[in-house]
Formats: sequence, structure tokens, C-alpha cells
Amino acid sequence: MSTARLVPTTTSREDNVARAHSKSHLLGSLKLMALGLWLIYMSLGVYLTVHLHYYAGDAVSRVANAYYVLFGRNPHLGAIGFIWNPLPSLFELPLITLYPLFPAIVTKGLAGICVSALFAAWGAVHLHRILVNFAVPKPWNYVITLIFALNPLIVLYGANGMSDIMLLSCLLGTYSGVLDFLSTHALSRLVSAGIWLALALGMRYEAVPFGTLMILSLMMAQWKTIKTAMWAGSAIILGAPVVFSGGLWIYFNWAIMKNPLYFLNSNYGNLAQTRTGAYLTPALEHAYHNVAGTIEYVAHFLLLSWPLGIAAATIIIFFLRGKHADSKAIILLCGALGAILLEIAFAYLGHLGSWDRYFISFIADSALMVSFVASKIAQRFVQRKGLTNLWWTLITIILLSANVGTYLASQNPVIGHPDGAIMDYALQNRSMQHVSNPFTLTDTVIHYLNRHPHMTVLADAFNAWPIIIRSKNFNRFIITSDYDFASILHNPKGRVTAILVPEPSGVAALDAVNRVWPQMWAGHVPWVTLLKAFPGGGNWRLYEVTPQAP
Repeated sequence: MSTARLVPTTTSREDNVARAHSKSHLLGSLKLMALGLWLIYMSLGVYLTVHLHYYAGDAVSRVANAYYVLFGRNPHLGAIGFIWNPLPSLFELPLITLYPLFPAIVTKGLAGICVSALFAAWGAVHLHRILVNFAVPKPWNYVITLIFALNPLIVLYGANGMSDIMLLSCLLGTYSGVLDFLSTHALSRLVSAGIWLALALGMRYEAVPFGTLMILSLMMAQWKTIKTAMWAGSAIILGAPVVFSGGLWIYFNWAIMKNPLYFLNSNYGNLAQTRTGAYLTPALEHAYHNVAGTIEYVAHFLLLSWPLGIAAATIIIFFLRGKHADSKAIILLCGALGAILLEIAFAYLGHLGSWDRYFISFIADSALMVSFVASKIAQRFVQRKGLTNLWWTLITIILLSANVGTYLASQNPVIGHPDGAIMDYALQNRSMQHVSNPFTLTDTVIHYLNRHPHMTVLADAFNAWPIIIRSKNFNRFIITSDYDFASILHNPKGRVTAILVPEPSGVAALDAVNRVWPQMWAGHVPWVTLLKAFPGGGNWRLYEVTPQAP
């Protein structure tokens, strides 16, 4: 009897050791893959920036926000701004501390590239874990993960510092935790999903509809299988972190900017920018207040990964209900819709920019849904006939063709604006110094100001950030985040030498100087004298403040 008891105990210990060894080996492989991907994204980012002079303006402006926090006239965390979600700039802060040693961390936006590369590599790890949940065979799991990670648009956004890939990584982390929870009922995985969802809100506002639908889909996935208190509790665990972080963001907007919705309705936000018509295209104009036009516009972007539509339709028909129903299906479908729901609403309301990056989630959703469908089919039919490798080879070819499709779709100006041109310049090793470079457009302003180092200049950082972060003397600027900016703007006499103002067209009309002194750029304010006009990008003008100023 005692021997009989010892045998399973020994076997159990051996199994545990084997499982631990296997898990350790898996983690080692994932770390190597993540490190390799991070190095690829970082290397490409440095190549594009340093060699080809490509800069993603929004990404470098986020770096500039972090720079103001540490090196401004009034260093304070509030200088990070309250328009765009704060986490990208917060994650860049440790790197910004290296600015005195390596100015390119700021002046070339390398801090943003380090962070986007990290999140892109991390997103691949999340995808790999989800494919483990789907029971995708181990070698094919790595293949599919690498196909996703090396998709042209994923690579570009991993290498350019933009927040889109950071958001996507957080969404994949949320998917991973929720799907694991449905399989294992491990609360730690649900808590992890909640944390990633809260991080997603810190990256982009798309997290709000995504999180809402993910919480609802989690409730629906458990509706008939567990007690009401349990599925309600799981929804609370998933949603609590994002609700808390959202509440904090609203509180800080109210406490510091005196407007709890400042991020939404300020003079610089997305709604204000799109009202200027600066980003309007014929395709978006067709979508404005037109349901059919909005659907048509969004449907265009399915070409970024063509298998997505087929895989989604297959899930709806075969795996959403009936004898083959799987609770994971509702998670995948609701998550895919939630990730673009804000874009759909904004396209209809006329508040969307014409950029393909808003639909980058289609690439991840395609990899997830194709893998899910392929795994379900393999489990039911393919494995019985011994055709597993042939089947997954076919799936690999489909996903590879989707990557080719991403590149081809990027050449369509409706779908690929502006990334198709950027990809072509990169493939041809052609400089983008005069194509996609916010710095080239302001070189003449920077050179002039550097020749006059004792001049103190008031400028709204909303438009002037490319000038501010490359100036030899940053503290000579009075910028938007300074405590006394508004006071000096209204009463500049004796407090500032000159005021820098862009031509009030497009989004530059939102510049604080143009709003407070709308006639200044045209030279119709009597207490300023034109020092220098800078034709070209922004069409900047520098005005000297005279003793007659208020």
C-alpha cells in the first residue's frame, strides 16, 4: 500500500520538474525573441531617423512633453500636458534624463523609439501567449508570432515612437489575460488583463470603447456557465483598474486645468483640430454624417490584413453559437469592434484624421482570428488525418500573403496615408529630409534664434515644439506649460523680448498667440514690430515687443 502511494508521488514530482523545465525553456525562448525584435525595431528606428531623417511628428512631440517636465523653466509633472494620454511621455522620462549626455534622445526623438520598440516586442510576446491558449502547435506559434511582428506596418510603428503600437500591445495584453481566465479561471490572469486595459487608457482613448466591449463580452462569455455573482465579479475585476485610472485622469484635468474634460474639449484636442478641416479628405467627407459612407471608409482598411473579414465571418457563422460555440469567439469579435469603435464614431461625426494607423489593430485581430479558426479546424478534422504540418503551412502562407497585402494596401492613398510613401522611401534608401521632417521646415527659425542667444521668446509649444527642443538655449522660451505663460501672453511688456507666431491656417489657428492676438501674424497689432519673417513650413513670424505693449 505504501509503495502504491509512493509511485504516483514520484511521478508527480518528475512531472512537476519536467513542466518547470519546459516553462523555463519557453520563457527563455520568449525572452530571446522579444530581445531580438526589440533590437530590430530599435535599429530600424535609428536608421530611419539618423540616416533617412524620418520623424513621426506626433511621436517627437510626446518626447518634447517629457523634456519640458525635466528641463523647462518651471520643471513639473504637469508640463507633460493634458491633451494626449500621458503614459508614452511618462515612460520616456527615464530616458530624457540622459539628454545632457545624448541630446539626440530628445532632438531626434530616440526616447520615443526606445519605448515603441519595447512595446512592439512585448506585443509579440502577448500574441504568442494567446496562440498557446488557442493550442497552436509550438513551432507554428513562433512562426505566426514572427509573421505578425514583422508585418510592414507593425515594424514601422515599432520603429517610429508613435503611441499606436503601445496601445496595440496593451490591447493584446488584455486579450491574453481575459482568454487565459476563461480557460483556467485564474484570477491573476484577469487582474493582469485589467492592468493592461488601464495601461491602454494611459496610451490612447480608444481603450474606452475597447474596454467597455471587453467587459460586456466577458460577462456574455460566462452568462450561462457560472452564477451571476461570479460573472459580475469578474467584470468588476477587469474594469476596476481602467475606471480608477480614468477617474484619476479626469481629476487631474479638473485640479490642474480647472476643467475635468479638458482633454476632450480644450483648444488643442482632437475635436478642436479636426474642426479646422486640416485633415479632411474626400473619403472622410463622404463618411461625414453618412452611415453607408462611414462603413465604406472603414471597410477600406480591412485590406491592411485581408484574411480578417473571412476569419471574422467564419467565427460568427460557426463558433459564436451552436454545438461548436466557443466563449473565446465573443471576446475576439467584441475586442476587434471595440478597438475601432471610436474611429467609426469619429469618421461619422467628422472628427477623424486620414491615417492608416488608426486601424493598425486589424493586423493583430487578423492574426488572432485566423489562428483561432485554424486551431479549431485542426483539432476537429486535420489532426485525425495526420495533416497538421501541411495545414499550418497553409495558414502560414495565408498570413504571409496578408503581410504582402499590408504593403500593397499602403500604396493606396485612401488606406495608406502617409505610410505607403514612407515605406517606399525606406526601401529605396532615400532621404525624407524634405518629405516628412518637422525640423527641416523650421531650420531657418532655429538658426536665427541661435544667432540671437539673449532674446527671450514667447511661443506656444503646440506648434513650436520642433523649434523649442532644438534651440541651444531652451530656457530662453516662455512656453505653454510655464506657470506664467498666460500672464505674459496677455501682458508681455518688460517680460519677454519677442513673440513667435505661425500663420493662422489649419491647426496653427489654434495657437495661443493666434487666439489671443488674432491680428498679430498679419502685423495689425500696434505694439509689436516685425523682426523676421520665415517663409516656408509654418510661415513663422517673429515680432519684437515694444514699450507700448500692455
